[in-house]
Amino acid sequence: MIKRINSNSSASPVSSEVITGIVQQVNDRGIKVGDRWYNYSKFLAEKPSIAVNDTVKFAVSNGFIVNFIAVEKPTEPKPSERETQLLEALRSAVKIASTLEGEVSIKFSTQDIIKLALTLFIQSDR
Repeated sequence: MIKRINSNSSASPVSSEVITGIVQQVNDRGIKVGDRWYNYSKFLAEKPSIAVNDTVKFAVSNGFIVNFIAVEKPTEPKPSERETQLLEALRSAVKIASTLEGEVSIKFSTQDIIKLALTLFIQSDR
């Protein structure tokens, strides 16, 4: 007599989700987003270049990254008007110091150039 045994294969169901967040850490096996590590799947077709502070959106299946939907690099903040004025004052101070060094035998130290730049910056505010 042959008895058939029905096997109830209770394989774990595949859980999929989409994760969006800022990358906190990166290594060769995965990335850390939202204080949790996600490893790359061995079936991941393409790994984009990812760095810390990038904003990422990716699909995860059973805890492994299976697809990257979006990777956005952080935008660099534009310098404020005040920072721009300070940089212009520094450029002017360097130009003045190099002109004077060429015409007169005076050597300016870095501290002298910074003092001159700050003086020019303060005077530009008036």
